[in-house]
Amino acid sequence: MLNVVLIGVGAVSKSHISAWLKQENVRVIGVADFFADRAEAAAKVLGAEKWSDDYRDLIDSDSVDAVDICVTEAAHVAVATDAANAGKHILVEKPISTTLTDADLIIKAAEKNNVKLMVAHTHHFFDYSISAKEIIDSGEIGTPVYIKHVSGGGFWKQDWTGTRISAGDTGGNVVTNGIHIVDLTNWWMGSDPISVYAQALNPTSSHMEMNQYFVITIKYENGAIGIVEMSRANMPRTNQFSQITVLGTEGEIRTGSDVNSQWVYKEDGLIFDNGGYQEGFDREINSFVDAVLNDKEPPVTGNDSKVALQVCLAAEVSIKTGSVKQIRS
Repeated sequence: MLNVVLIGVGAVSKSHISAWLKQENVRVIGVADFFADRAEAAAKVLGAEKWSDDYRDLIDSDSVDAVDICVTEAAHVAVATDAANAGKHILVEKPISTTLTDADLIIKAAEKNNVKLMVAHTHHFFDYSISAKEIIDSGEIGTPVYIKHVSGGGFWKQDWTGTRISAGDTGGNVVTNGIHIVDLTNWWMGSDPISVYAQALNPTSSHMEMNQYFVITIKYENGAIGIVEMSRANMPRTNQFSQITVLGTEGEIRTGSDVNSQWVYKEDGLIFDNGGYQEGFDREINSFVDAVLNDKEPPVTGNDSKVALQVCLAAEVSIKTGSVKQIRS
C-alpha cells in the first residue's frame, strides 16, 4: 500500500484527485493547501484523514510514502526539496521549476535521498502522443528530421486577467504552457536540443510580461528541427485545436491532440467534446505508482523536465534579444 499526501488543491489538482480515486493499493492520507478550508474539502473527497494549511505538518510522518505536488510553479523547489529530505517519493506538476538552479536543487535532493522523482508532463500519457512515439520507435517512418506542433486555444482571457498566471509565479506563458509541447517534441525527437530561436506577440497584455502567441524553433544535436507554436489566448475562448506533423526519413505522421476541442456533427446539431483529457492524468498517476511500488525509473524524469525548461527559458531570452540562443555546445 502506497500512502500519499496531496500538496496544493488548485485547478489542476481536480484531475489528480480524480486519478487518485481510481488507483488500487494507494491511499491519499493527507491534503495540504495554503487555504485550510480547501484542504479539508479535498480531504473529504479523497477520504483522507488529515489536512493542514502547512504541508510540513504532514510530510514528516513515517506513514507517508510519497507526495503529489500541485502548488504554483515557483513554489515547487521548496516543497519538493523538503519532501525529498523527508524521504518521500515525489510527483510534481510541470514544469519542474521556473529556473534551472531550482531544477538542479530538486534533482539533487531526490538523488541524495534516494527517492523517485517524476514530473507530471501529462501529454506523455495521451493516446495521440503514445501512438506517435510507438510509430517513431518502431522505425516505420525512419528517423525524425522535422516536428511541427501547433497548439492554440482560448484557455485564458486575452489580457490574462482573473488568473493566477504571472511571469514571477509560473515562469510565464512560454514556460508553464509551452513546456508541454517542448517536452513532447524532445521526447519524440530523441535527440538533445542545442539551440533555440523564438518570436512572440503580446497585443493585449503589455501591462505584464506575458507573451500570448509564440513560435519556437529548436535545433537538435542530430540536425533535426522542431517547431513549437502555441497560444492560450485565442478567440473564441471555447475552442482549442492542434495540428501535428512528424516528418521522418521514410515517412510522416499527421495527427492532432485528443485533449483539444472535438466538434461532432450530427443530424440534431453540433456536439462539443474535449476527448480523453482525464485519461492522461489517470495514466500519469498510475505510472508514478508503478515506478514507486516496483522500483522503476519514472517515465518522465527530473532531467527530462529540466531539458524542456532549458529550451523554454532560452526561448524567452531569444524573444527579448531577437537572436539565436545556444543552449548546449
